Amino acid sequence: MGQGFFQPAEAKLKTSHLAGLVAGNTLEFYDFTIFLFFAPQIGASLFGGKSDGLLLALAAFAVGFLARPLGAAVIGRYGDRAGRKPAMLLSFSLMGGALLVIGLTPPSSVLGIGSAIIVVLARLVQGFALGGEVGPTTALLIEAAPANRRGSYGAWQIASQGVAVLSAGIIGLVISWILPASAVTDWGWRIAILLGAVLLPIGFYLRRIIPETLHQGSTSELESEELPFARVVTAGLVLILSGTITNYTLQYFNTYTVSILKLDTVTAFTTTAITGSCLFVFGLLGGWLSDRLGRRPLIVWPRIGLLLLIYPIFVQITRYPSLTTLAVGAFILTALYALCTAPANVCLAEGFRRDRRSLGYALTYTLAVSIFGGSAQFLIAWMLKVTGDPLVPAWWLIAASLAGVVSGLAMPIASRHQEIREGAHATA
Repeated sequence: MGQGFFQPAEAKLKTSHLAGLVAGNTLEFYDFTIFLFFAPQIGASLFGGKSDGLLLALAAFAVGFLARPLGAAVIGRYGDRAGRKPAMLLSFSLMGGALLVIGLTPPSSVLGIGSAIIVVLARLVQGFALGGEVGPTTALLIEAAPANRRGSYGAWQIASQGVAVLSAGIIGLVISWILPASAVTDWGWRIAILLGAVLLPIGFYLRRIIPETLHQGSTSELESEELPFARVVTAGLVLILSGTITNYTLQYFNTYTVSILKLDTVTAFTTTAITGSCLFVFGLLGGWLSDRLGRRPLIVWPRIGLLLLIYPIFVQITRYPSLTTLAVGAFILTALYALCTAPANVCLAEGFRRDRRSLGYALTYTLAVSIFGGSAQFLIAWMLKVTGDPLVPAWWLIAASLAGVVSGLAMPIASRHQEIREGAHATA
C-alpha cells in the first residue's frame, strides 16, 4: 500500500494540513465520547445519585444529539457560503468552550439541580458544534484529494473518530488503573475531560493554516447534478442510521462490560482501546480499498459479515465473559463496521454537488445520528433493565446491519467515481 495509502504524491493537503483536520476532528469526537465512557461516574457526581444516575447521564448524552441538525443547518450552510475552513474553526471553538464548562461544573452536592442544567446546556452546545463539524470537514477532505484517492482521504473522517475512541480508552484505562473507584467518581472523570483542553490551542492553530477548497474544481462539478437528490438523501439516511446505531452500540461495550457482565473497568477500557484502534486502521483500509474495488462492495459485504457474526459473538461474550472474549468480539465487529463505514461516508458526500455538499452531507448525517445514534445507548440501557436480556445489544446490531445491507444496495454511486476507478484499472 505504501505512500498511496496514507499520502498520495499528488495530494493537495500537506501533512500539517491533514494533521489539523485529524487533530480537530479527533478532539471534537473525544470531547463527545469521553462523556459517554464516564457516564456512570458523571451521573453519580452531577445528577445527584447512583440509583438512576447512569440513565440520567445517558439521557444528557442523548440531549446533545438534539442540537446536531441545527448545527448542521447553520454551520453546514455557512461552510457552503463562507468556506470549509471558517466553518470548522467555528465548530471547534464552540466544542472547546463546552468541554471546559462540563469539566469545571461543580457537583450536585454544591449546586443541586443546577449542575444538571449546566451540563445539559453544555451538551446542547457540543451537539450543535459537532453537527456542524462533519459537513465542512468531510467536504474538504474529498475536495482536496486527487480524484482517484477520495476514499483514502475521506476515510480520515472515521479514522479520526477511531483516534478519539482510542485516546479516550487509554486515558480511561490509566485513570481507572491509578485511582480508586471513589476518586474516579469524585474527580477522576474531570481529568479525562479536561485533558482535551490541552490540545485546544494546537488544534485551532492547525486548522487556521488549512487551505480552502470551496471554490476549487471544475465548472462541471460545481454545476452538474449527477445523482437524484431525493434518492441520495433517503438511502443516505438509512445508511447513516445503520452506521450510527452500530457505532454507539459498539461504544456501549464500555458500560456493558461493567454494568451487565460485571467485569472491572480496566477490562472495559482495554476493550474500548481495541475498538478505537480498529476504527482507525480498518477505517483507512476501507477507504483505500473502495478507491480500487468500488464503493458498493465495501459498503455491502462487510455488513453481511457483521450480520452473520453478531449473534454468535454475543453468545460467547455473555456465556464466557472475560477480557479475551470481549477483545476478540470487539475486534471482529469493529473491524467489519469500520471497513464499510468509511466508503459509506465518502459515497454520501460524493452524491452532493460541491456548492451544497457541506449542508447536504451534514443534514443527512446529523438527522440520522440525532434520531437513532442519540437514543441508541439510552434505549439499550433501558431495555436491558426492563427485559434482563443480555443479548439486547445484539438485536440492535442485527437490525442495523439489515438496514445497512439494503441501503447499501440502493445507494446511488457517483458516475464520476466509477469512471475514475475504471480508468485507474485500465492504466494499472
